[in-house]
Amino acid sequence: MPIIKLTILTVCYKLVAAVTEVIADKKITSLLDQIGDVFKIFLGILCAISVMLIIGTALVLKMSNSAMMYR
Repeated sequence: MPIIKLTILTVCYKLVAAVTEVIADKKITSLLDQIGDVFKIFLGILCAISVMLIIGTALVLKMSNSAMMYR
């Protein structure tokens, strides 16, 4: 769920930056674009941590099953 939420926020900020480029000042457009970039970095961090969590859980399960097998 948080991955979907961050993806939607990233797209929304990038879209708002594109729309306000015509209307608003360059500084405001740049700010909105940079906020979208920050959300993109957060999304990358969240995906990397999710993958590491899944791999760590799989390793712990594999180690516990192999220890039980030797008994």
